[in-house]
Amino acid sequence: MRCHHFDAGRCRSCTLLGVPRPQRLAAAQEQVAQLLEPFFGPGAGLGEPIVGADSGFRARGKMAVGGTAQAPLLTLPGQSAGTDLCDCPLYPDGVEEVLEGAKALIRRAQIPPYDVARRRGEIKNVLVTTTPDGEHQLRFVLRSDKALPRLVEHLPRLLKAHPSVIAVSANLHPEHTTAVEGATEIPLHGPAAIPVRTGDVTLFAPPGSFLQTHTEVAGQLYRQAAAWIAALPAARHAGMRIWDLYCGLGGFALHAARALPSALITGVEVSAAAIAGAREGADALGAEHTTFLAGDATQWAKETTQGADGPPDAVIVNPPRRGLGEELTTWLEGSGVTDVVYSSCNPTTLAKDLERIPSYRIAQARFVDMFPHTRHAEVLTRLVRT
Repeated sequence: MRCHHFDAGRCRSCTLLGVPRPQRLAAAQEQVAQLLEPFFGPGAGLGEPIVGADSGFRARGKMAVGGTAQAPLLTLPGQSAGTDLCDCPLYPDGVEEVLEGAKALIRRAQIPPYDVARRRGEIKNVLVTTTPDGEHQLRFVLRSDKALPRLVEHLPRLLKAHPSVIAVSANLHPEHTTAVEGATEIPLHGPAAIPVRTGDVTLFAPPGSFLQTHTEVAGQLYRQAAAWIAALPAARHAGMRIWDLYCGLGGFALHAARALPSALITGVEVSAAAIAGAREGADALGAEHTTFLAGDATQWAKETTQGADGPPDAVIVNPPRRGLGEELTTWLEGSGVTDVVYSSCNPTTLAKDLERIPSYRIAQARFVDMFPHTRHAEVLTRLVRT
């Protein structure tokens, strides 16, 4: 991928853009393999990496608003405030036009960009989600509701000019922090969640929910996890029980349900909005044996294991960057669960978690190139109790 902003030194978000892809992948694979080597079972190692397009792939854009109300700019957090990055080549076709439409709305509504140093202004960020079908969700992050009436007044013109925008909301973020968004979401147009075809299912993403950055790669990730689970001995029996902890929008659970229609699958996630999206995905798939619950995954697993049915046949975990932590790994080590699929967005915390569950060894693993041109590494592992 070539980027004129990178070549000109205006943006350095893609820190490894100048490194050829085969070289970057080989170095990343070697680093992850060395980190996980103590935990590999006999004959195990990293398989072929999961890769996808290295441009036009980014499902979500988080643009910081700069400039003035008369001449707004959309840049990336941490990059030069004077550089407009609406034409970032990481975004799929159509995103640049939608972001230009957002700038036009800000200009017409005369909403002043938030000045971090002076703590003045109203609009902080513009967030866009794009689907493989070319539809878009727009979110305007505001310091307060002061400018909301002007935004609403000028919104119809944006919607007419950009019919691909099917959902719009305003997010109120009054705190002076580095967080991109606040806790209050105000729907302005369209459905509560937009459909995002990912792999073999459709995920329904409400505002603020976690969505994998690279939709194509995410689809391969979910398919691989489902294939590993479908190949387990327990999958030969009707009623196989699978728990998906930190299930988010249900990508892993729904792919497992598609591969094993008779399996009893439960997904648990603390975000009620994400669970609502996951349930919508289950309804769309017709996954009648799949249940999604809003709650703390660790507490739910500990309490449910004590019930009459005991532990499940397999567990899927997809924790945040901090990893599973001591409490959940302690439960997992003593649970008796034989098979675990662990999707990690931080191999360092994965290694720490594996140290806490010495009864398990990695049977299969694949590096996941979710963030091309960066040092970010993800890895999908299949763990077997030894």
